[in-house]
Amino acid sequence: MLTNLDFLQIGKPWPPPEEGERIRQYEVNRGLFEGDHGRYYAEQFKRIQRVIGNFDKVVSYEVAVNYQKLISLKIADLLLGDPPKINAGDSGSPEQETVNQIAETTDLHNTAYETAIDVSRYGDGLFYVYKDESGKGIIDVTQPQIWFPIVSPDNVKRIQYHVLAWTYDIGRKTFLRAQIHSKGRYTEREYLIDAGIIKEQTVNDQVIQTGLDDFAIVQVPNVLTSDRVHGMDDYQDIDSIVSEIEVRIGQIARILDKHAAPSVQGPAAALERDPVTGEWKLKMGNYFARDSKDDAPVEYVTWDGQLEANFKMIEQLVNFLHAISEMGSSLLGDKEGGDGTAPSGTSLRFRLISPLAKVRRIAMRFRPALIKAIKLCSELGGSGIVNLQDVPVSVTFRNGLPDDPKETAEIMATRTGNKPTMSVKRALKTYDDMDDETAESEIEEIADEDAQSNPVSAGNFPMAGANTEPEDGEEE
Repeated sequence: MLTNLDFLQIGKPWPPPEEGERIRQYEVNRGLFEGDHGRYYAEQFKRIQRVIGNFDKVVSYEVAVNYQKLISLKIADLLLGDPPKINAGDSGSPEQETVNQIAETTDLHNTAYETAIDVSRYGDGLFYVYKDESGKGIIDVTQPQIWFPIVSPDNVKRIQYHVLAWTYDIGRKTFLRAQIHSKGRYTEREYLIDAGIIKEQTVNDQVIQTGLDDFAIVQVPNVLTSDRVHGMDDYQDIDSIVSEIEVRIGQIARILDKHAAPSVQGPAAALERDPVTGEWKLKMGNYFARDSKDDAPVEYVTWDGQLEANFKMIEQLVNFLHAISEMGSSLLGDKEGGDGTAPSGTSLRFRLISPLAKVRRIAMRFRPALIKAIKLCSELGGSGIVNLQDVPVSVTFRNGLPDDPKETAEIMATRTGNKPTMSVKRALKTYDDMDDETAESEIEEIADEDAQSNPVSAGNFPMAGANTEPEDGEEE
C-alpha cells in the first residue's frame, strides 16, 4: 500500500513496486474474464502434452470453461438486473426529480452495472463524479488499474489522496499523466517515462477545482478486512479449480481424438499393393477365409479408455467450484428439478440462498457508494437540480429473479380467504397489455357471451330495485 506521494518523484520506477502485484493480478483477471485462458493457464495446459503427447499440431487443446465471466455477470445481474429504486422524497418533489434526472443524464443503471462487474473481477469498482463540457454533473466509472489510493500510515481505512495515473505514447516517447485528487480539487501532472523510470516532469502542476465537498472518486469494494485497502476479487479462489477442470476436459478430448479413427488388425492376405503408389492397403469388403480358429480375423482394434475416473473427477471439481464461488449449481446452469421440470419461484429462491447472500454482501458496500455518488453529482448543479447533501436518499436493490404469478395468486388467495384481490379490468390491463377502452370493451363482450350461454344468469333478469308495480287494471 502507498502512504505518501513519493512514488511520483523523479527517478522512481513506474509502476510503483508496491502496486506491481495488484496491477499484474488485474491483468490476469481481465484476460480470464475475456476468455484468454490459454495464455494465463499455459503452465497447467502443458500437463496435457506431458501425459498424452504433443497433439497441438492437429488441433488446439485448450478448452476454455469461462466460469469467471459467468460469475461476474451473474453477480451483476442479481444486483442490478432490475434497476434499483432510488428515492429522495415524494413522487414529483424537486428532490425526487433531481434523482430521476441524474439517473437519466448519467445512464446510472449501466454505469452501476459496469462497476458491479469490476467489483467482482478486480475486487474494487470506482465511481468518478465530474462536470462535463456542457455543465452537467456526470457519474462515470473509471478503471481500478489506474487507481492508486494513498492511505494514512496510522489508519489504512483513511484515504488521504486518490491518484489516477496512466501512461500513453507519442511517437517513441512514453508519458505518464497523473491526477492527484484531494477533497474539492485535483492536481494534474505529466512526466516523461524512460525504461520504466520517471525522468522529468514535462508539465507544471495544474490545480482544477471539482466543485465538490469530497473526493471525486468513490470506491466500491468487494470483501474487505481490517488490514486491506483493496477489496478481494472473486477469481483467485477458483483459479486452480477452473484450470484443473479445463485440463481434465482437454485430456479427455485429446484421448477421444486419438482413438476416433480405429485401427484394423488381420492377416497379411488382407492387404494388396497399389500399383501406382506402391503402398499396401487393406482390401475392405472382401471375404477372408479362416481355415482354423488360430487364423487371425480381420477386425477393428477396440479400446477402452477407462475415462470414468476422469468424469468423476470433473464432477467433484464442479461441485467444489459451486461451493467455493458461493454461486451454486442452480445459478450457473442447473435450473431444473430432479424430475426434469422447472422449479417453482419459491424453490428457486431456496436454492439461491448462498448466491443471494453473496450479492447482499456486495450490496452493503454498493448502496452507500451509490448514494454518495448521487449526492456528489447533485452538488454540481444544473437545470432543475437541487443539492441532496442534506436530503435522505435510499436505494433498494432487487434480486433480478422472475416472479411466479401463480404462487403469488395462491398466497393472496390464502391470506384473503379466496376473495378477489384484482378487478377483471386491471387483470386484462396487466396481463394482456390492454388500455382502458379495450379492457372495458372486452368485459362487455364477456358479459354478453355469458348472458347468451347461461339463460339463468343475472344478465337475463331485471336488476334489483327495478319498477315492478302492476299496470292499470292488473291485480297485485
